[in-house]
Amino acid sequence: MKKKCLLTAFLVGCSMSMSFAHGMLQKTVTDYMLKAKGYENFHVGTIEGYPTFDTMLAKLKASGVKKVMLMPFMFVAGDHVNNDIAGDWKKELEDNGYEVSVLMEGLGQNPDIQDIFIEHARFAAKHKMVDIMDKKKQYAAEKD
Repeated sequence: MKKKCLLTAFLVGCSMSMSFAHGMLQKTVTDYMLKAKGYENFHVGTIEGYPTFDTMLAKLKASGVKKVMLMPFMFVAGDHVNNDIAGDWKKELEDNGYEVSVLMEGLGQNPDIQDIFIEHARFAAKHKMVDIMDKKKQYAAEKD
């Protein structure tokens, strides 16, 4: 059963030289995570990479929605959120006739994300770093 949303949420990444990574992020987030949970009414855009704001806006226009919630997909809601998302993007969307709200919260403020960071820090403190090349040599020697 698909979940119907009144708002279209943008999950926003920030990238300059990592367009490929953010393209993969979009594919992962949209096709595997959100759609698998029944969410359909969202679009992904990046500030300095691909998919661009214009790419995202074209998909938004095709969807026919009129209410938009901008959600930063960044760890900290800093300059990019304040200036680009809550500033430029919000204004551009409003100029195109959309009713826009902005979630001024980074992923780091999400308790579930905080728990993941704590879990990773505990794991790193408990386990020693392993040189992957040494591991590969060990595996190769064991096969001989």
